[in-house]
Formats: sequence, structure tokens, C-alpha cells
Amino acid sequence: MLPNLTLNSDDRQVANSIRLVLGNVGNFFAVTFILPFANFLGGSNHQKGWSLAVGVYAIVAFVFLIIAFFDMREKNIENDKIITIKESFRAARGNWPWILIVLANLIYWTAYMTRSSTLAYYFQYNMHNENYISLFNGFSIIQVLGMASVPLFVKFLRKWGTTVFMLVLTCLGQAIMGFSGNNLTGLLIGWCIACIGSGSACTMFFAMVGDTVDFGEWKNGIRANGFLTAIGASFCIQVGSGFGSFIPAEVLKAFGFQSGATSQSTNAMNGISFSFLWLPIIIYIFSVLLMIVYRKWEMHEPVVIADLEKRHTV
Repeated sequence: MLPNLTLNSDDRQVANSIRLVLGNVGNFFAVTFILPFANFLGGSNHQKGWSLAVGVYAIVAFVFLIIAFFDMREKNIENDKIITIKESFRAARGNWPWILIVLANLIYWTAYMTRSSTLAYYFQYNMHNENYISLFNGFSIIQVLGMASVPLFVKFLRKWGTTVFMLVLTCLGQAIMGFSGNNLTGLLIGWCIACIGSGSACTMFFAMVGDTVDFGEWKNGIRANGFLTAIGASFCIQVGSGFGSFIPAEVLKAFGFQSGATSQSTNAMNGISFSFLWLPIIIYIFSVLLMIVYRKWEMHEPVVIADLEKRHTV
């Protein structure tokens, strides 16, 4: 959608940040208040309460979607030609910015899911307090602060620099948690820093996919919005999440983790700690390296945009 709304990369960056901030805030309130809302509507009848609550949520979501799209127009459309799958692949040929973003984003989601999939194990077996799971998940809403500040950082660090900075910030937060041991305060501080960094990096990847659509049109003459953004966003999320679940599962298996056990061996708890705290850092580093390489292509963006604007005015 974003590449169709405007050719201006800064406008896409701001729109993407707003989308993710409001999406996270909406999700936080929806998840937080669904239980009391269901109890209010259904009373002692829990099934009725949940059905009514979900129904109200669905109606509200539908109304908001209608409002959002009612006055929206895709301004950045030069022709009505339908892009075939074959042509979409041609738009990806030689599109190195897109290839780098896809790889970096896939690695990002692998690291993100590695942390998420082992969070419950860490607090259940290593911290011996499952109540911390909901506490830390609740604190993850702080990532909206980073998402909202992304356009400001981009002005000073550019897009590749902002992404690298946020990924390094995520690694710093993970390291703080790793050195905090069983200190809850230290763990929360590290968690908040890591969430701000990872949430902001996520925002950057979604926005930069739109820039690769511009490059594909400039290089190959084909503007494959749907294909390039689908692979750069949804595909990376799904495949990265799969890798992020598989990799820590194999690591835990190697450390002797027993699923469903009331307690774990010392070796297994070391595996949990490594998978939750340190393994994401290792994976994130590869994403950082790819974004450093991406710098070369971002420096070329003004030429790309200028040429496209000339073509569109002809």
C-alpha cells in the first residue's frame, strides 16, 4: 500500500510509524481489556460474554477500516497495466536493495521469534516465576516510544544508520538482561531497551521495502508493489518466525531440555538462558552487517527518485 500512496520516502516513513504505533496501542488495549469486558457483557455466562465481546471488537474494527479507506486514494499510480508474476520476478532481478532488505528482515524476525519463543521457558524454569511472563509482555508496549521516534532518528542517521542503531540497541538490551542474572529490575531495564530497539527496527524494515519498489522500477522498468512488498514483509515474518521457533527448539534439545517437565537440569537451564538472552544477539548481528552493506544503495536513492520523477512527467 505505501508505495502506491507516495513516492516520497519520508512520507512513507512517517505513515508507517503511525501505523505501527497505533496498531500496537490498539492491540495492547484489546488484549488488556478483553477479559473484564467479556465478564461485563456476559456476567456468569462466560461463553456469551466472550461471544459478545469479540462481536463488539469485530464491529468496531470494521467501522474503523471503512473510515480509514473511505477517503483514501492511491495517488502514485502511473498506469493500469496488470503486473504478471513473471514481470514481478523481473522487478526483483538485480534489485540488490530489495535482496538485502529481505535477508535482513528475515534474520530480524528469526532473532525476534527466537527470543519470544523461549521467554516463557526462561521465567518458568530459570526465574521460577511464571507471573513474570505477563509482566514482561505488558512492558513490551514501551516499544511504541521507539516506533514514534523513528522519523526523528532518520533525519540524523538516515534509514540504514537508524536501523543499525536500533538493532545494536536491541543487542544492548539483551546483554543487560544477560548480565542481570535474577535481578528483576535489571531484567526489566534490559527488556525495555531491547523492545524499543526491536520495535523501531521492525518499523524501519517495513518502510524500506517501499524504497526497494522504487529501485525495481528505476532499474527494470517494472513497479511490482504487491510482489516486492509481500516478500519483503509477510514472507519474512512467516519464514523468519518458523526459523525462530525451529532454531531454539534444536538448541534446547541439544542441552537436554525436557518439554512439560516440572523442572529442568542445570544444563537445560543454561540452554534456555543462551537461547533467550544470547542467541538473539548472535542472529541480530547478521542483520546489522547486511544493513551496513545497504548503506551504499541508500546513498543512491536521490538519483533513483529524480529519474523516476522525470519519467513520470513525460
